Amino acid sequence: MVRSPCSRLGRAGEIAIGKGQARLVRFEDVAARYGQGPDVLTGLSFELAPGSFHFLTGPSGAGKSTLLRLLYLALKPVGGTIHLFDRDVATIARSELPAIRRRIGVVFQDFRLISHLSALDNVALPLRVAGAREAQVHDHVAELLSWVGLADHLEDLPPTLSGGQQQRIAIARAVIGRPSLLLADEPTGNVDDRIALRLMYLFEELNKVGTTVVIATHNDALVARFPHPQLHLEDGRLYRIPGRPLAKRVRAGE
Repeated sequence: MVRSPCSRLGRAGEIAIGKGQARLVRFEDVAARYGQGPDVLTGLSFELAPGSFHFLTGPSGAGKSTLLRLLYLALKPVGGTIHLFDRDVATIARSELPAIRRRIGVVFQDFRLISHLSALDNVALPLRVAGAREAQVHDHVAELLSWVGLADHLEDLPPTLSGGQQQRIAIARAVIGRPSLLLADEPTGNVDDRIALRLMYLFEELNKVGTTVVIATHNDALVARFPHPQLHLEDGRLYRIPGRPLAKRVRAGE
């Protein structure tokens, strides 16, 4: 296997984003809903240790994307408590949120690239926000984009690229700063099997240098190939596979 550049990312002080918490994520009886609708997730209780790697699985509509939104602070729970980096997220001041979010890398299903910026500039954003030196930014970004097969597209704008190419840019942007927590929502959904394996090796290399990884996926073959535990959502319950339910389903009003 070709070694990914992840083991070299974040060694310079201006690129490294702080890590090293005793407990990275803790959910206690968490519930979530949209608007006045029914609870999408109810009674979820689990912990993620630093440096762990989990697949998040379940049928469509089970709440995988909702759980990821809770983890990257885009959605507030309607019940229970969430601790992230040993902080109760309900007590985090709005002014602190940007710094917290910079410790989380997110791969969105819809990519969320900036259309008027080149592939290189999209991926460079987390490093520039963190204050990295420009020469170092260029070298790291170019190397990572080359590793995901986009060496010939550094200056291309996202609208000129295929869905699979845009997805690889989004993944490179999420991992470039070596975040404490990486959340990926169907990161291999628009690429062929060869690229999917290469991206999984990238995630594994990042995990080896300390990043906690959660990948939401429907790709059963990929889950079977890589021996990481699963968090499985179904009917409002969260299971660790293999294992017993992590949280009891709690009905509204109980």
